[in-house]
Amino acid sequence: MPKKRSKIKDIIGKAINSVNKKETYIISYIDRSNDYGNRLMQITTDEIIAISNWAITLNDNETVIPIHRIVEIKDKDGKILWKKVLSNGR
Repeated sequence: MPKKRSKIKDIIGKAINSVNKKETYIISYIDRSNDYGNRLMQITTDEIIAISNWAITLNDNETVIPIHRIVEIKDKDGKILWKKVLSNGR
């Protein structure tokens, strides 16, 4: 598991910490709520203000998304930079 988290952290960190050219990536993650159950949501790296070894924090300073809920990261052109491999190989 640490290797997966490290890869995700590297990709997102590069996007949000770049000095010269900030990249915007689209992150798909599983949102879990009592009202809606499990659903797939998307954010962009522009909405992220911090990343740790276990989660990302959004610019509302309240929303924290655990890294293990991230399922895909794409660049602005739709190229997949990272995708979670499901247990059935998909």
